[in-house]
Amino acid sequence: MKCLNRSTACRTVATAAVLLLGVALLPPPAGAAGIGGRASRTESVSTASWGATASVTSMGFDTNTSQTTNVTNTGTVALTAQSFVVTVTKPFIFAPTFQVFACAVPWSGGTCSGGAGTQIGGTLDAGTTTTITTTTALSVGAVSYLQVEPAGVFLFTTTVTISPEVTAPAQVRAALKTNQ
Repeated sequence: MKCLNRSTACRTVATAAVLLLGVALLPPPAGAAGIGGRASRTESVSTASWGATASVTSMGFDTNTSQTTNVTNTGTVALTAQSFVVTVTKPFIFAPTFQVFACAVPWSGGTCSGGAGTQIGGTLDAGTTTTITTTTALSVGAVSYLQVEPAGVFLFTTTVTISPEVTAPAQVRAALKTNQ
């Protein structure tokens, strides 16, 4: 059949050819549990919040007795790491040092589930401000437990201040989009 004129048959054949070509170029359907659909693009999270709050942020030490604080993920996305800005005051004389340890369960009698916990950062000297980081993940609403352990001679009270700090996007787990 020659289609040199504008007959209805020629237009029908041309339309069918275009439609078949269009169907052949469509992406394959995505399926999950028998439900089909088409993936067409990626999307991003439009709003999220991240943060962590410590139950105790300032601790006064005048003996070698450890003190604890709980840190809760108060954001809407999970954290892949946690950082803390730790400031240690310098007493008039003597210079005690401090170490910070993390535990996944509450501290009991100075021990973490029968062990010593995991040290975060190094030894912290009096008169310094240091940022320490743990790579322990913390889901939304979850709690990590910290213990500050002093060492040295105390004649005057030394104050240790712990401020949780979340650096996005490095410490924020990517949100998952669900179809709802």
